[in-house]
Amino acid sequence: MLTINMLGKGAIFYDKECISDKLSSKLVALVCLLVLNKNRDMSREKIITYLWPDSDDEAAKSNLRFNLWNIRKAIPQSCDGEDFIITGKDYCRINEKYPYECDKTMLDGVKVSQLEKVEELLKLKELFKGDFLEGLYLRNCNEFNEMILFERVVCQNKQVEILEKLIGLYEEQEKYEEELQILNEVAAIEPYNEQFAYQAVHIYGKLGNRTAAINYYKNFEIVLRRNLNTSPNDELKLLYKELLESSCSLKFEQKHGDKFSKRKIEITVDCMKDVEYFGAASLLDSLMEGAEKRYISELDRAFLNDLSYIYSGLQPEHEKPASDCPVGIGPVPPVRVAFAFLKMMDHLSRRYELNIRISDLENMDQASRNLIDYLEKRKNHHINIQY
Repeated sequence: MLTINMLGKGAIFYDKECISDKLSSKLVALVCLLVLNKNRDMSREKIITYLWPDSDDEAAKSNLRFNLWNIRKAIPQSCDGEDFIITGKDYCRINEKYPYECDKTMLDGVKVSQLEKVEELLKLKELFKGDFLEGLYLRNCNEFNEMILFERVVCQNKQVEILEKLIGLYEEQEKYEEELQILNEVAAIEPYNEQFAYQAVHIYGKLGNRTAAINYYKNFEIVLRRNLNTSPNDELKLLYKELLESSCSLKFEQKHGDKFSKRKIEITVDCMKDVEYFGAASLLDSLMEGAEKRYISELDRAFLNDLSYIYSGLQPEHEKPASDCPVGIGPVPPVRVAFAFLKMMDHLSRRYELNIRISDLENMDQASRNLIDYLEKRKNHHINIQY
């Protein structure tokens, strides 16, 4: 059996023996690239653009042929005589008849919202052994390296979704120790998420560990002040005040359980067909009216800067130029705008139910349409799109 691991350091195993150590980084990258596009042919020209962008045409084609030959050499035919990779004159693809396993494709095929068993979610959680293709960087292969960054964001969002679902199930089952463990794991990924911090403090309170609850709040407050120059939201502050005023054990009223429900935000998207990203910018503008500015600002500053290229309203007031000065944000590559937008939507969907209404879809610009289609494809149950 062939096994390909992409979550963590990229590794390829054949009959449980690691063979990736004997392969070059370009060859491992080529295998992963083809697996990520397993349902379609990849043109040789596109592969060369990813992996040998600086080589002249003949050298690049020769490098691709050599690496395809090495793959056939390293990965034997199946018992049925099938090759792992099918090649044509102008394309390459994974042979769908060849038996193999891949953690990334397994993860992509899972709809977390439909899983209701802790065991299933724990099995998925174990897939994450590090960042997507951790440590893999190809010199001068900018498009390939940007693809890795994009997939890392996608994987991280899926990981948070899995952990969030586990938290909910453990809460329902009143398994608070297990819930705390998962909350600590998700806090390492989303260190500024006030919803998760509230839940952790709340659970420590349920367990009667008042000291741990107070210390958790204080540490979270320090992180916010040091890194974001802000303070916890009013709900967290009120919870902390109740902790300080309580006796040795904290008894929560049932109303605290309602704090985890998400507030709905109604979003209207206007369209302008010939203006790139107009629809996405309209969506962000509507979001800014409904969501808390402070929570939006918790998103990584690099993503906010990239989104500011299409919507300047995301710039903090102290960073905005005077009205008679030009905006100082240069062109941002579409791939960065795209995954910054998706990161923003995932970030907000953890706090809100987002109801997006698009009344004029046929007049939406193509860049925004691609983003909306991708959002819909991912089936995030906290993002509802209506036409």
